[in-house]
Amino acid sequence: MIGFRKILIGVVTTLAVVGFSLSGYAGEEDIKEIKKQIEVLTGEMEKLKLGAVAEPKYESFMGLGPAASKVYGIDKGLSLGGYGEVVYQNYQDSTKKDLIDVSKFVLYTGYKFNDWIVMNGEIEFEHAGFDNALNKDVEVEVEFAYLDFILNPVFNIRTGLMLVPIGIINEYHEPTVYSGVLRPDIETNIIPSVWREVGLMAYGKIGGGLKYDAAIINGLRAEQLRAKDWIRKGRQQGAQANADVLATVVRLTYEPLTDVLIGGSYYHGEVGEGEGGDVVGANEQEGTVNLWEVHARYQLAGLELKGLFVKGSLDGNGALKSSTTAGKEVQGWYAEAAYDIMPVIKSSSEMSLTPFVRYEQYDTNKEVFTGSRDPSLDRTVTSLGLGFKPHPNVIIKADYQWRDTASNLPSGKRTGMDENKIDQFNIGIGFIF
Repeated sequence: MIGFRKILIGVVTTLAVVGFSLSGYAGEEDIKEIKKQIEVLTGEMEKLKLGAVAEPKYESFMGLGPAASKVYGIDKGLSLGGYGEVVYQNYQDSTKKDLIDVSKFVLYTGYKFNDWIVMNGEIEFEHAGFDNALNKDVEVEVEFAYLDFILNPVFNIRTGLMLVPIGIINEYHEPTVYSGVLRPDIETNIIPSVWREVGLMAYGKIGGGLKYDAAIINGLRAEQLRAKDWIRKGRQQGAQANADVLATVVRLTYEPLTDVLIGGSYYHGEVGEGEGGDVVGANEQEGTVNLWEVHARYQLAGLELKGLFVKGSLDGNGALKSSTTAGKEVQGWYAEAAYDIMPVIKSSSEMSLTPFVRYEQYDTNKEVFTGSRDPSLDRTVTSLGLGFKPHPNVIIKADYQWRDTASNLPSGKRTGMDENKIDQFNIGIGFIF
């Protein structure tokens, strides 16, 4: 809009000069200069007419997704972006109904105050904005909202509601950047992506390809922990969080080459009962969570290999141990390979066609506080699929998942059956902007 105003002012000014020249107040040299200005302005107006606007750069900043990083690429002012995805899950068992869901629509809003102060925020509408199709509970969340103080490459500060720097997917979770319709089970049920909490973080690049993140954030809700997805329900997500419980997380990432990444994170945090502002009760559940992971990624031309190993433990007082169903110890790993075959089909194309395979093995009940382990929570998932990008920011995905557990129960979603054994076929569309 600013550019158009300048052009309009230039046109008006030029017409005025032309008027003066026709009245005899401009010489031959003036008229030549006026003609040059008219040619330049005509070209600029043609560009506006054709919609020739510079395409923003989609590049990751310190592990964030490309669309989430847009604000870092502008000089100053407002930045808008986002992503969305729709998924269809066809369960290969008559006891479980198929599902179709507008799983996410996200708006990124960023503002760059100057070259060293940046605000970045994400508003997310999950499940078409409703948590439940029957009661229409609203499902709109602030995924993150923080201020970045970019001081120098070695030391920077981030504060507010932040994504926890752990694993591969948690910060880098836009649908165009990972294989498969669904995120890896392990980075959902052990590392509870997308995981965000309120706190203060320092980050930077030490040199030689080494990066670090170190944060103090609020801890977890003890009474929300459960067996099937461990600490996932215990995330406080910035909503009247209990600030009596705190956590620390440290991540190191090493990129010796542009195609190689090796990283790891360690999380140690307290868990407590109730939300912020509640009355402190007698014999409340209290405890600690330890979680660590290592991951690696290798890229060569169209080939991408990645893998992750994670292990976690939970401990606590008698009230927690006697009440929680969450595992005392959890563990898992996955390995994935993907290869873009589009260059073989059509060279120099912006499109991509990428088959992939991923194998996951994880147990959210590896050790328990009371009773016996649940073998249906010792799970394996093999995913085989394909992703097609007609444009770098648009993807169409499909995959099949073979799911199994260590239990002897038949697959199905009824009493006496094992839901975690139900295979499924998934289709999804996604985009970033």
